[in-house]
Amino acid sequence: MRRGLAALLFFVAACLLALAAGGWWLQRVAFNPDSSRAVAREVFQNAEIRAELAAVVAPAVAPTLGIPANELVLSISRDTGNPQAAEFLADIVADAHARVVGAGGPVQITGPQMVNIVRTQAVAELPAVTLPIEEVSILDTIRTVLHWLVPIAAVIGLVAVALGVLTHPERADAIFGIGVFCILAAVLAMALGYVVPTFLLPVLSDNLWMEVIPAAANDGLPTVAGLACALAVVGVVLIITSASFRRRRKTTWSSPVRASRYSEQRRWS
Repeated sequence: MRRGLAALLFFVAACLLALAAGGWWLQRVAFNPDSSRAVAREVFQNAEIRAELAAVVAPAVAPTLGIPANELVLSISRDTGNPQAAEFLADIVADAHARVVGAGGPVQITGPQMVNIVRTQAVAELPAVTLPIEEVSILDTIRTVLHWLVPIAAVIGLVAVALGVLTHPERADAIFGIGVFCILAAVLAMALGYVVPTFLLPVLSDNLWMEVIPAAANDGLPTVAGLACALAVVGVVLIITSASFRRRRKTTWSSPVRASRYSEQRRWS
């Protein structure tokens, strides 16, 4: 009975802790605007995003520069596609990301930012303009759920571990529980850290700036894939080890007592 309870508690703990770890990675990739700063270059390879930015900035700076807005639209759209422009576009991408997931307000482009976009100091004092980016309500809901789900799952998982330890489990049960955690964590890390933000979240809205999320997930793919592979290998090794312990213990208890040893015990008694 005690052995079964310990195994159950360790299994529940493994599931909850793996869910918490996968949910944390999903938060980091899909709902943390800082993760999108590194992918500004990839985001602005999208011609529609460049066109939207140009359509907002060009009319605002055209009177100051004395250049027709339609000409500026073309030049801004071309220049923001340059990979070297990613450095000064990173803040705009992060603000757009925050707006889409419900973690930020309207995305404004200030005068100093417009200086970098049109490459002239003459527009530094112009008032900020606002990009027409809408919040995606379902992403805001998911972000809020994850904000509570991750710590709650982690706390309950740790409580289950503590209760499992208090039942004085066998070594094989503890090792098996850790192995299950590693394998589940590997699966959920790939599922929640890459598959969900890359393929599932973008279909929830046709918002142009949703592209930021899969770009951030692709940027973190080498890390999450390497971590998942390492966890999976460790998990398999631990589960095999736990099975070995169980076989060894079963063999020990099922070994018959040698007849000579039994005779010696009777003689001395």
